[in-house]
This record gives sequence, C-alpha cells and structure tokens, in this order.
Amino acid sequence: MNKNKKVQKRHEFNVRTAVLVIATLLTSSIVAFTDVNSLLYQTSILSLPEHAPFDGTSYPIKKVPNFSKLTTEERNFKYNELSDSKLIDIPFYDPEKLKIPSDTLKWNNAADDKIRNVKITYSTPYMGDYKLDGLEFAGSHLAVDIKVPEGTPVYAMANGVVSKASNQSDGFGVHVVLKHNNFPNLENQNKKEVLYSSYSHMSQGLVSVGDVVTKGQQIGLSGRTGTATTPHLHFQLDNDKATYHPFWPFTWKQAAAAGLDFFSAVNEGLGQDLAIETTVHPLNYVQKFLNAKADQVTEKVVEQPVEEPVVEKPAEVPVVVPETPVVVEPAAATSYVASDGEQPVVVVETPAVVEPVAEPVVEQPVVEEPAKAVLAHGQIFSDIELDSEYFEATKYLSKKKIVAGYEDGSFRADQPVTRAEALKFILLSIDAKVSHGTLPFKDVKPSAWYSNYVYTGYKKHIVEGNPDGTFKPNNGVNKAEFFKILFNGLSVDIDPVVAGAPYSDVSESSWYAPYISYAKDLGILDPSLKKIQPSKGMTRGEVADAMYRMMTMDK
Repeated sequence: MNKNKKVQKRHEFNVRTAVLVIATLLTSSIVAFTDVNSLLYQTSILSLPEHAPFDGTSYPIKKVPNFSKLTTEERNFKYNELSDSKLIDIPFYDPEKLKIPSDTLKWNNAADDKIRNVKITYSTPYMGDYKLDGLEFAGSHLAVDIKVPEGTPVYAMANGVVSKASNQSDGFGVHVVLKHNNFPNLENQNKKEVLYSSYSHMSQGLVSVGDVVTKGQQIGLSGRTGTATTPHLHFQLDNDKATYHPFWPFTWKQAAAAGLDFFSAVNEGLGQDLAIETTVHPLNYVQKFLNAKADQVTEKVVEQPVEEPVVEKPAEVPVVVPETPVVVEPAAATSYVASDGEQPVVVVETPAVVEPVAEPVVEQPVVEEPAKAVLAHGQIFSDIELDSEYFEATKYLSKKKIVAGYEDGSFRADQPVTRAEALKFILLSIDAKVSHGTLPFKDVKPSAWYSNYVYTGYKKHIVEGNPDGTFKPNNGVNKAEFFKILFNGLSVDIDPVVAGAPYSDVSESSWYAPYISYAKDLGILDPSLKKIQPSKGMTRGEVADAMYRMMTMDK
C-alpha cells in the first residue's frame, strides 16, 4: 500500500469532499478583485448577498449650499465648515430651469435665486456637455454632476448591495457602485431590471464590497478625487447592458480617431447613442420613485431567491483595459465665472457678490478597448504560458469544467482569496447550518454579508479571532489559515504531534504544523519543496495546483 493510501486510511479522510471544497473555492474565484488603480470593474469573488426589495428612492445628496447666498470665502468651505443656515434641501432637478441663461436671472430675487441654485447644483446635466449651457442631450456626459463642498454626506439612492468600492488615483477616484436587483424600469414599472448606481470622486467611501445597504444610508463623503478639478459628486445609473460600471461611452482611440480631446469628445456627443442605451437618467429615476413604496408600483416587486449562485454572472467582469487618461485641465480662472460660462458678472446692487463657481470638471479618463488575446497552440488561458508552473493544473481543471477564466481570456493565477470568502465556501460545501448571533469581533458588522458565516464558523470552533479582538475578514487567507479552516470544517481528526518539521520554514512546534504536515502527506502541498511560506496568502494558482495534485494523486 502506498504512502498516500496509508495516510488516507489512517485519517479516514474523504478526498472527494475536500476536492469539492477546493473546486468550489476556486470556481467561485472567477470574479475576483481588480486593481484599484484601473477602471476595471471590481466585484467580489463571492456571489453578492441579497438586499431588501425595492421600496422607493432617496436623493444621493440631501443638503447643498444655498449658493446664491454664499460669500466669496464660504464658496471654498468644506461641508462641515458651513453653518446650517447656509444649507438647503437639494433642489428638484428640472431640465427646464437648467437651460435658462444665467444672464437673465436677477440677484436677490427669490424666484431667480432658486433657479440659480438649481443651475449651480446640477453643474453638468444628464447627457450634457462642459459648455455650462445646462442642456440635456447636448453632449455625451452620461451622468449628473452634483456640485457640493468636500465632505458632503453621500447616500444610497435605494436598497442595494455594494458591488464595487474602489480608490483610484485617477479616473473616477474614490467611488462606490451599488447593484440593485429586480427594480422597476423607468418607463415601464411592470418591467423589472438590474440597475447599478455609482457615486464617484468622493473623498472617502464608507462601505465595502458585499455590504448590504438600505435606501438613504450614508455610503461616503464627497470630494474631488481622481481627475476631478472641483468638488462634486458624479452620480450615474447604469443598466445591465453596460459591460462595466461606472460605464463610459467612448474610448481614447475613438476620441483620437475623431480628432477630439476628452472635453471636445463629450461636447461633441461622441458615443451618445451608446450612453443612452447603457444608462438611465439618474435624477429622473430618483425623483419618479422618491416617495414610492414596495406596494405602490404596478406590480409588486418579488424578492430574489435566498439561494445565491456560486459564481457571479461573467458579464459583470470588466472587459476593458484603461490607457493613459486623455485629460485637458481647464485654464486657471482669475475670477469666478458665471454659470453660463461668460465673463465674470459683477452685480451693481451688491458689488461684493459675484456668481458662484460653476466650472467644468475633469472626470474619468477615456477607457481603451482590450486587444483580443492571441493564444499559442495548446494554450488555455492568455496569461498561463505553456511552460508555466500552473499550466498542467489549469489545463486539467479547465477540461473538467471545474475552473474558468475571465472574459479577456486570462486566469489571473495571482489573485488572492480572503478569510471570509474561504470560510463561506467551506461552510457551504459541508452543508453547515448557517446561523446568526452576536460576535466578539469588533470589525465584523452585523450587517456585513459574511457576519453569519463568521458567527457559524466561530461557534463551531472552525475559526478564531485575533488577540486584538478582530477577525479581519477581508484580509487574504494565508496557507496556514486556509488548511486549518479546511480541515477543521471537515472535522478531520489530525494528529497534533508532528514528527519533524514538514518544511524548513514550518517548525514542528508551530500551531499550524499538523495541518501543513497533513496536506503534505496527502500531496496537496508539494512534498519536494523546501519552503512553503505559510504566512503568504493563498492565490488562485496555488489553489488550482493543490486541487490538481489532490485529484490526480492516485493516478
């Protein structure tokens, strides 16, 4: 009897169950976290949890400055520096008021001041341009820019789940995307669809991927991050025809081919048809359903099934690759500019007051289209060469339909797996009854999608916390933790006494030595290696290699 069979008999270990665990974990990793410095669509490697049914909408910004009453100094204040007397409820978005020329408005006239506040608050309208003319469908700006001071609270427009939370140094900057399932169509309430609201250029995001949020819940603070030149919120609403979120309707190549820079491309309406097809007017949607309830739509919205698919829909994986942003900074202004873009306006009645800033903003860079991957003969994934250490494993698992790649043809073997994600799939694979309760971990919110899994794992003594009272659910799971969680979850009776260090960097006295030794004996970990770096995070490639070794070790 060979060594592997002796080990299996001694521990009575169900290899097929372990294969299922790792297969589930790896297959579920198809949709992985992307680089936060790109415009690729970031999404969880887990299926997103369900959110509450549609019950109406809320403005993404609730309070804005009374721009017509601000002093020159106050125009540069942050939100928390303005007194309550200088704040008003966000005005109603009215395209008819937006297109009224500023030079027809009188100062200190109540009616005109309200119009002025609408024009300044909604500095760039839906499908507008950067000419400050307030005209919808004059360009291809597929969102609404809401001008607010830095630090203004930003709220979820409706019930949803966070599908992206990114912090980019360029482009959309700090931004959050919420996925809204089974929402009424703007034009036909009987038709239900999936929508994605996005909130960009914030100074800070307050939610994480997988968090379930409710209508009107604060999700961030406004700012001027990314390639924005003035504080504002870029508020966008995509439909599921968009291939990534937030969507943008033209690429750098398309703009260059048309002889246009970024501003000119927007002003000329480049990609407007595509923008209209892939987005929904965000303020029209919010205002139409502002006071709606779940039972007030024509057809009652049905809550989504409780069971979650293991793999997120592939179409939600971004298929675009960004290039260097095409950004033209506006010339530095020497004075405040009227909201219609003309020369500074000095009012005779009140000489000290000038029109508040309504400058154009530099937003997201144009996104480059991906080059179609060319595969060598026999190559399965574009980033796994024939001589790669993961080639045989990914080829084998691909043929078995256990793993798949991204839409761009890549496998991304170096993508990490988090502690919460690993725990969820292990619990599901062993058919554990998931329960909820109070956790001792200060960094696990009761509303987090993974809280019940962490609680179940904690009560079953599958996982433990850290000495500082945290669980760190979003940290990458290292090899030591992964194999402990795996074998604890499967209730494998592992001998705690290890005869000799299994690897040179795994002391026989370390707490994880029995788990590493057992994985080595089974052939899950390569016994020919001298070191395995137990504190290093598990990646897709390493999980693929471990699964391949397990499935073929008797052959």
